[in-house]
Amino acid sequence: MRIRPFDRDRDLAAVLDLVGDSRARGDPGAILHPGGLQWWLRRLGRTGFEVAVMSDGDELVGLTLRDGTDVIVQADGAHQADRAQLLGWVEARVRETHEPEMFVSIAEHDDALRRVALSREYQPSERYGYELVYELTAEPSAPEMPAGFKMISLTPALTDVYLDLHRAAWSRPNVPSTYDRRQHDLVTAMPDFRYDLVPIVVTSGGTFGAYCMSWWDPRSSAVEIEPLGTHPDFRRKGLATAVVREVLRRSWALRAKYVLVWGTSENPEAKALYLSAGLRSRRVLRDYCFSAKEERLRPRSRLAGSEPSNKPDGGQR
Repeated sequence: MRIRPFDRDRDLAAVLDLVGDSRARGDPGAILHPGGLQWWLRRLGRTGFEVAVMSDGDELVGLTLRDGTDVIVQADGAHQADRAQLLGWVEARVRETHEPEMFVSIAEHDDALRRVALSREYQPSERYGYELVYELTAEPSAPEMPAGFKMISLTPALTDVYLDLHRAAWSRPNVPSTYDRRQHDLVTAMPDFRYDLVPIVVTSGGTFGAYCMSWWDPRSSAVEIEPLGTHPDFRRKGLATAVVREVLRRSWALRAKYVLVWGTSENPEAKALYLSAGLRSRRVLRDYCFSAKEERLRPRSRLAGSEPSNKPDGGQR
């Protein structure tokens, strides 16, 4: 096995196939959806964000993604046991970048990865993630639009206004959103991005109120919502729920089996929104903590076959 930094031109197609096929099979460790991964990859090159891939000969068989202290490891069906090597690689990177700890997300039925993590002295935390799902067994009803609003789709001509909406939705007091035209161009250049899967609620006068980006994966017949946001001036008007319902309607037209979104215990408001739109919790993740500080007190050796990557840069929405 060989682990090396992710190369977009070389690895993107294979990584998306690995993630999509893993979800289609229903692997216990299939956390990522190709769409959410493509959204996440806009952060490549930022401090604290990095992706590495694992290969068996010429075949790409696994990956690990680190966003600050948050980590996901995933591998194909034949290489589940080799996720220990991916953990070893990212642990080394956490030490090299002087992070005090990291958290790896483990699905509730992924007993194999849980055993590996516990054997490496990871400790269960009180941080949870929820896979919220809407099973498309019947055609969803059209969204109920508040008076004075209508639904449109993103187009290239609307990019600047869309960027303003996204930044307004995701900025917090003293913490502005870092999303910009460069990142947006990276996202829209991703192979699975579709303008018609970005519904936007606007006023009759054309002011943008809420939006979400959704991603269709034909391998798993699943659509993922990532991200979703509402302008602060238009919150608590039902616009976000209308956008979610519109994604359900468009996903039905694609013959998708289900729509999913990931929620966390740290954002109960978002979870409540999706539940109100009809999604239900299908799986729970738990984060397990690796303390790099404690690990430094123990002897360690370099992981065979691993290649330390250059230091990238980190970001936020």
